[in-house]
Amino acid sequence: MKSIQTAARRGQEALGIESPSHMKGLQVFIADIRNCVNKEQEEKRVDKELAKIRQKFTNTKSCSGYDKKKYVWKLLYAYMLGYDVDFGHIQAVELCSSTKFSEKTAGYLAVSLLLADNTEILRLIVNSIKNDMSSGNEHAAALALNTVANIGGSEFADNLFTDIGKMLLNNMQLSPYLKRKACICLLRLYRRDHDSLQPDVWKQRLTALFHDRDIGVLTSVSGFMLGILEQGKFPIQMWTDIVPAVGQCLQSLVQGDCPEHYEYYHVPAPWLQTKLLRILQFFPIAVFSPDILQRINAILHTILTKPMPQRAPSVVGKKRAKPDDRNNRWNAEHSILFEAMNLMIEIGERCDPDTIRTSAGLLGNFVSSPDPNIRYLGLETMARLAIIPSMHEYLERYKNLIMEKMREPDVSIRRQALNLLYALCRPENWQVIVDELLDILGQSDTLLQEELVLKIAILAERNAPNFTWYVDVVFRMLESAPDSVSDEVWFRVVQVVTGFEEGLSEQEKTRLQGHAASKAYQNLANKKMLHETMVKLGAYLIGEFGHLLPQNVPAKAKFDAIYRHYPRVSSNSKAIILLACAKLLNSNPDALKAGVMPMLEDLQESHDVELQQRTCELLQMQRNEEFLDHVLFTMPVYAESVQQNNPLMQRLKFQSKSRAHTRAHLEEAAKSEGGMLKSGRGSKSPRAGDDSNRAASDGPGGFGGLSPRCA
Repeated sequence: MKSIQTAARRGQEALGIESPSHMKGLQVFIADIRNCVNKEQEEKRVDKELAKIRQKFTNTKSCSGYDKKKYVWKLLYAYMLGYDVDFGHIQAVELCSSTKFSEKTAGYLAVSLLLADNTEILRLIVNSIKNDMSSGNEHAAALALNTVANIGGSEFADNLFTDIGKMLLNNMQLSPYLKRKACICLLRLYRRDHDSLQPDVWKQRLTALFHDRDIGVLTSVSGFMLGILEQGKFPIQMWTDIVPAVGQCLQSLVQGDCPEHYEYYHVPAPWLQTKLLRILQFFPIAVFSPDILQRINAILHTILTKPMPQRAPSVVGKKRAKPDDRNNRWNAEHSILFEAMNLMIEIGERCDPDTIRTSAGLLGNFVSSPDPNIRYLGLETMARLAIIPSMHEYLERYKNLIMEKMREPDVSIRRQALNLLYALCRPENWQVIVDELLDILGQSDTLLQEELVLKIAILAERNAPNFTWYVDVVFRMLESAPDSVSDEVWFRVVQVVTGFEEGLSEQEKTRLQGHAASKAYQNLANKKMLHETMVKLGAYLIGEFGHLLPQNVPAKAKFDAIYRHYPRVSSNSKAIILLACAKLLNSNPDALKAGVMPMLEDLQESHDVELQQRTCELLQMQRNEEFLDHVLFTMPVYAESVQQNNPLMQRLKFQSKSRAHTRAHLEEAAKSEGGMLKSGRGSKSPRAGDDSNRAASDGPGGFGGLSPRCA
């Protein structure tokens, strides 16, 4: 024991580290604080000490390096207790340039804590940091690098990135200890200033660093490389030279070539493995040579068929692992498994079929796991795997299991199950999936309803054998969750029912329009209290296609079905009802003139300017029947481009099989909760004069705006 203490003391002396017992004043101050019986007594003691230190610092001639160090430690202790420290900064900067390691430590630590946002004073320590990095003293250089990594900031990025880069690029004898710290510093500074790094210079050095044998260096350089790729500043093709080195490094780890002290619960360097797998996900499959692709397939097969090489406990008779130990090991293994699956999904059809089959089985087990975190990750990974059409055959057997997860209490799991069902839905199984989602819709909470409505509408339009099914699905949604049916959904119904240039035949179109008008009439005529969205859609369909209703429905009944809802709806809906009534009047002037004209005359004096203007214009046009017929004529079909560019799709967040997204993409996706963007996000603004996009800007506005020409 004495020999250990002696060795420690000699090490402190060699580094210039003084024992804490030398700073009696600091120990007394800490003891006094701990002995305080209440907050007021503590504040009184701290204020007294701060006043004493402030006085000592004003007399710079009598304040030695030791005194500065002691007082700075007291300031740091007070700062850690939550007290404001607005002085002593210059003394901390002076300690950074001291030749004694203990004083330098106190100075750098104080700068890291007290001056993080003070760029003017930080300029004063730039030279000290440069001198320490080039001093040849490993411990002083490490202190300087720690300070840079902790503070970061534009001041250090502008003045130190080049120096740290040269330190890593040119000094081949640099110790692994400093290499690790240099990589971490460069990552912090690169995130602040992207222009400091030149790929042509760095890709060769980074490739060489990936051949290093030190796991700590490999972990740091992997983090730096991952940070470069996540920023997305440079084209990914500029970094393809590192791929072979990353693949070789990953293969060595998977085969168990890892020092025992870097194993985490017998899992070789799990953090490094996950980073290497993520780096490979950023590269498109086209940059992988046949040899690299073969190596990656072998790595994935090894990971997925045998999660991790298991090292037996080295101590004979050791007790069984505690539950916490098992959980930690499972977490490490699962993190590698999921990243391996992410890479497999990125490779897609170039991946070995046996590996894909194995991963599908593992994901099925994960979805059935009692751990909600594993269930969530299993569903999320399976949803991205399902984006690849050829993978559906491996996942179809889990359809019923996935539907069960739509009734989980955890909304995040339900959302991932919805994403997976959306990806798996095809013409062969759409009705089963959509019917199940419709049953769940009425019971779902508001957090998920709007996304459910959006995806049900898209699936029904995409997969239904004819559009009458699609219309029925939308009306069912309006009955089950009307508050969650956005304007974009009923706008799209109008587009589909009105038709497209290269769409249905005239006979099929007429049958669809008659069916839609009948559904609208049934709801508006037979139900008193309807949601406003149902009223708007029903009024539009009856006004536009009411002439296709059965002959036994008189014009007066159509008008009554619409107008009975007029008193309780908003101004926007009243405008749609008004124009629908005008269209009915134009089609049936003899039967409806006595009912519609008094309504129009009353609205000439409406307090609502929009309604008043519409009414006055309609009454004015009554004097010119030819012009009135032209304005209120049946809306023309939509352009083919509108059919191809479903506006509901633009509400969905980017759906990608890859997890390798830049920070900009992730931040954009995070602006809206769940799997869709907020209304108005993710869609392009309509071009002026583009009839196919007219109602995106007009809404149900002027006479053309009666038709919600949204796109």
